Amino acid sequence: MDSKELYVGFVSDTEDNHPNYVPGWVGFGSDYNKNPPTLRWSWTQYWSDLSNCFNKNDVPVTWLIRVDDGPVYDQMLIQNKEKILELRSLGDEIGIHVHTWLWNSNLSKWIQTKNPDDEVRIVKKSIKMFKKHLGFNPASARMGWNTMSNEIMRIFNANGFKVDASAIPGTLSQGKFSKRDNIYDWSKTPYNPYHPSFTDYQAEGDMKILEIPLSTLKKKSGNFAKLVNKLSSFPSLSYFLPIARFFNLTPHHHFYISPYWSSSQYDKIIDTYHKQAIKNGLAFLVGYFHGCDILNPLNSKLNLIFQEHIQKIINKINSLNGVEVKFATLCQMADKYVNHDLNKNFR
Repeated sequence: MDSKELYVGFVSDTEDNHPNYVPGWVGFGSDYNKNPPTLRWSWTQYWSDLSNCFNKNDVPVTWLIRVDDGPVYDQMLIQNKEKILELRSLGDEIGIHVHTWLWNSNLSKWIQTKNPDDEVRIVKKSIKMFKKHLGFNPASARMGWNTMSNEIMRIFNANGFKVDASAIPGTLSQGKFSKRDNIYDWSKTPYNPYHPSFTDYQAEGDMKILEIPLSTLKKKSGNFAKLVNKLSSFPSLSYFLPIARFFNLTPHHHFYISPYWSSSQYDKIIDTYHKQAIKNGLAFLVGYFHGCDILNPLNSKLNLIFQEHIQKIINKINSLNGVEVKFATLCQMADKYVNHDLNKNFR
């Protein structure tokens, strides 16, 4: 192989404002502590500003649209159908983002379920709603809270999905925000793309769907990450974030683009996958963000820090030497991997 290629994908979990139990979002977040919840969508007023951050740089985005069987249902699809189809017509990709919420009447709040029967029901209904409103089947996905199970992966595969990008290799979470959500296990997952097994979504196997993990550094979560998880349910954590940015602190070792944490980790991740592309001839760099972070939750205005982070990342990637950078959607990345005659380099 003559050229060295680095495929780069930007993925958006596209849904309502963050919940108001997330630090910093008390005033403008959605309220999931009642049934039905109060859903807030004020970030969508800046959706065009967000998409322009990428369009002006000729960078496609994979927008994964929130659908579930409660409490959001198909509201995101109905309210934003025109915008979603417009983005698709401009060359962006539209996939699905499913959250597995259940109402807990004892706790009086919506929580994540890990009951396999509930997960199967929610995912199947979500795919049907997506197709009903948009007129096509989703081919790409990311599960809410990065969760996954053998049952969910088999549903994606049976429905002809090309790719999922829920994995954060080497990580395990038993819950955040008083353990109401963010329950997932990717502790045994490969760091490079792989076709999952029918009996173990973390192992290589014979499924047609491709798992493209979020780009992640090979290091264990330190004490700082554990501290942040413990403090995640305290609203006062939001006052700590500017200090964390000043001292270049972040609890994340994966490519999570956020205006609230230091951007120092981005360069390390980009450099790691740049080296992999030079060594193997091909590498896949995948980062994700929440579309709602374009809204500043302190004043409900455009989040300039988020825009600066995005541009800084794109500039860094475009400055890389020795590789041909190709910005792509998740499905385009999957097609490249499947058709690549040297994919054995990733095993």
